[in-house]
This record gives sequence, structure tokens and C-alpha cells, in this order.
Amino acid sequence: MQPHWRKAERAFLVLLLLLPLPSFSWTQHAASNDQVTVWTEQRAGKPFRTVRAEAVIALPILPLLQILQDAGAQKHWLPYTHKVEVLQQPTPLQTRVRFETTARWPFAARDAVTLFVVSQPDPNSILIDMRNQPDTFPAQKRVERIQQAEGYWQLTALENCHTRVRYEAGNRWGGTVPQWLVDKMNARIAATALQNLQQWAPAQIRNHSAADFLQEVPAHADC
Repeated sequence: MQPHWRKAERAFLVLLLLLPLPSFSWTQHAASNDQVTVWTEQRAGKPFRTVRAEAVIALPILPLLQILQDAGAQKHWLPYTHKVEVLQQPTPLQTRVRFETTARWPFAARDAVTLFVVSQPDPNSILIDMRNQPDTFPAQKRVERIQQAEGYWQLTALENCHTRVRYEAGNRWGGTVPQWLVDKMNARIAATALQNLQQWAPAQIRNHSAADFLQEVPAHADC
């Protein structure tokens, strides 16, 4: 019987290899202008829809990275921002941040603790991984902590000292807020944030220098 079982196992493995891999389908959303593109996607096993937003910012990649990392500048471009505080910087490439958002009745204010990890996967792009860490900072009174979240920022250097920005993320707010509303709000927040960056960030280049802990970006060497 043993050879028959082995034949059956091999046949099963071959069948698995022939089966198509699971694929995800992005749904593109109508935008308020043609400068920002937004998609959402429901992934198997995820309790939230993933949002992806892309735009081109008229800034070199390294100063734009500094703007994104500037806690004091968040309120200028990130909707519903009430408070942003840097909790810790374990390394030059890692920053732990607490975000607190505003809220209107009947919803409670919320906060999230996120570890941002910067890497340079290739000379002309930068990845900012967002790692949710809800248990690394004490909960605040009358503020509900977001327990589930994930995402990243991807910056790609383009010609003429411009940068393509991709933001991809999803989360659960928890509490009494229905998830369909959270998903809808997350898509709107992503679109508004990139629109705000397009309009506000280019004028801030004098206040934000290039990050000196990353390698030079060849595509923007003369910017």
C-alpha cells in the first residue's frame, strides 16, 4: 500500500502546482481631481479593505521623506490629525509615533502607535513600512486604541525632481464604528492626504533637507 500512497501524494502535489494562485482585484474609485488615483481591495482573511492611493509630488524624494517624517507638519496635510508625538527613535531608520485623531459625537477619539521603518530597496526608491504596535505605549483616557492596522509608503524618484508616492494601508477602528464606514473613510482620507501633499509640500523644501542616513538617489542627484 505504501507505493500507492506515495503516488497519491505526488498526484496531489502536482494538482496543487497546477491550481491558479489566489489573486486580488483592485477597485478604482472616482477622484475629486485627476491628480490622485485611489483603489480599494478586499483581501482574503483581512477584516478590512486595503486602500491604495498614488500621486506625483513636485519634490525630490529625500526632502519629501523628511516632510513625511516631520511630526509637527502632519497637521498640514493629514486629515483629522489632533496630535502627533514621536515616542522613540530606536535607530536612524526607525521611528515609533503615536497619532491621535479628532472625532465627532457619537464616535470616540482614536489613536494608533506605529513603528515606521525606512529602507531603500533600490537606489531610486524608498520604502516606509508601517508596523502597528498598540501595546508599546499606555492607553489614553477617553481615547480608543486602534488594534489592527498595516501598510506602507513607497516613494519613487522620477524625472524633473518629482516623486511618485504610493500609500497602501488598512485598519480597523474598533468600537461601534461599522467596518464599511471605516473603509469608506480610509479611502477618503488617503485621497485627501495626497492632494494636500501635492498642494502644500513643494513650498516646504527650504525647511526640509535631504536625509543623510540614506544612500544618494541617482535620479535626483542634481535636484
